[in-house]
Amino acid sequence: MTHYTSDDSLIATFYWESAKPLRAVAEAVAQLETTGKWLGQGQPTDLFRASQGEVLEVNEVAPGKGTATLRFPLGNFELESAAFASIWLTLIGGGRFALIEYDKSRLLDFALPDWAYRYFPGPKWGLARTRAFLGMPEGEPIIGTIVKPTAGLTAEEVAAMCTDAALGGVRFIKDDEKMLNTSYCPLARRVRLVSEGLKRAADRTGQSVIYCPHITSDLAHLRRNAEIALENGATGLMVNFFSIGFPAMEMLARDMALDVPIYAHCGGREAMGRAEGQGVAPNVIAKFARLMGGDYFRTGILRSYLVGTEEEFALMNATLREPLGGIRDAVPALSGGLNPRNLGDNLAAFGYDVMVLAGTGIFSHPLGTRGGVEAMKQAAQAQRLGVPLPEYARDHAELAAAL
Repeated sequence: MTHYTSDDSLIATFYWESAKPLRAVAEAVAQLETTGKWLGQGQPTDLFRASQGEVLEVNEVAPGKGTATLRFPLGNFELESAAFASIWLTLIGGGRFALIEYDKSRLLDFALPDWAYRYFPGPKWGLARTRAFLGMPEGEPIIGTIVKPTAGLTAEEVAAMCTDAALGGVRFIKDDEKMLNTSYCPLARRVRLVSEGLKRAADRTGQSVIYCPHITSDLAHLRRNAEIALENGATGLMVNFFSIGFPAMEMLARDMALDVPIYAHCGGREAMGRAEGQGVAPNVIAKFARLMGGDYFRTGILRSYLVGTEEEFALMNATLREPLGGIRDAVPALSGGLNPRNLGDNLAAFGYDVMVLAGTGIFSHPLGTRGGVEAMKQAAQAQRLGVPLPEYARDHAELAAAL
């Protein structure tokens, strides 16, 4: 979306609605988020001038509505120790959203020069290493599940569900975000029981499963939670970066002793961008999540019970995969009401280099959890073969039951 490039600047594109000329709005933001007005004696210094933001382009699509692309000099940033904070404060955390110059504002995209991306950890695993760990070929979607219901389960109940799903053939499992390591389902016991169950399943199926327990906590306990999870057999970690912060996830990603993939749970992103023309576009959140170490990130699905458009989902998927200065790719996780009935449409729209996660769509299957997993596999195969679901279901009982 942002087509300008620069060797020494952050480039960002915004949408605005305003009663004032859009160029005047853009110039006000460029000034506000860099130097502000010159308040010294005499003429502005060369350093001050070099530190000022610049409006590169304004595109008015209707009176008072349109986009603008701005340049912010990287000389203003402390990239070595505060790369994320520098960018966040310039694009989101400064005074821009509080200005009275406009009625609506939305951050659409941003880009850095290739050399600047080295200040971010990026994913440790990405798609290739995930598939290698699972022994899966290219071009095959990673079928996974989400532990449901979201709360009120004991560690034993969670382990039984996960074991059953693994015996059915899922390759990825994550906790739901409401599983907050309560006294009735503590982290260590839950992870140990789940991991033991997954090992038993692997002995029978010959297939490994990545399990990402939810370890979100306050910062003082996060590193220890990660250790507890791994000591008890977890093969991944899940954190919600909105509740604990992007830098907390970055801390885990940079820790080479924690050499497992991170599921970057994005619950909360709609609070920043659900209102039309306002806030932060979801692809921007996806880019931050990838840069800060998220290996897996939920984008969205067609025919979902959650908000979002096909264009937004496709843009997020592209953002997780696009070349980014040596940063490893992240894997789009398609979820939000996924089931055997709508899986094919989503594979057709978003491709097979994805993780497809069905929670209720698997656990509520009439033939049980294993039937739910099998129905998902059959739906994916029907899509690959180009056979309509009702036709394929004639001799596939699990898919027929799901339909």
